[in-house]
Amino acid sequence: MTARYNGLQFKTRLEAQWAAFFDLAGWSFWVNPVAVGNWQADFKVSFPCSHSECGGSHALFATVLDTESLDTFHDHPCGRHHYGVRSATGEWLADGGAALGRSPSVTAWQISHGAGGGSEEMTFRVPNTAQLWKEAAALVTD
Repeated sequence: MTARYNGLQFKTRLEAQWAAFFDLAGWSFWVNPVAVGNWQADFKVSFPCSHSECGGSHALFATVLDTESLDTFHDHPCGRHHYGVRSATGEWLADGGAALGRSPSVTAWQISHGAGGGSEEMTFRVPNTAQLWKEAAALVTD
């Protein structure tokens, strides 16, 4: 069942809610970015980073699945792109692949960050995730 947010039509209500959430969080997003091998991410997102080593922002290729468990993503291509997403020609596309589930509490990715990096989730990057998620749901229409 399709849904709409901000004049855009999405494949599912959950994808539309994620788009609204990104806007509320101050993240930029693009729908259905270029495919990487056999993986077609649902979004490319970009978010600010204040670490001088990070160049001002990070980008992720993200897949949305209607799930309450990150285990669902176990063999998903988004999990094979830790610390970078590159095209077949080697072009740098994003800092990593991300798993986005049914809410901000069901998210995961791994990127380089500052002098280190590692596993992250939405609550690490966005304050007030529960409130923003609720607001995002109210912005989606059928």
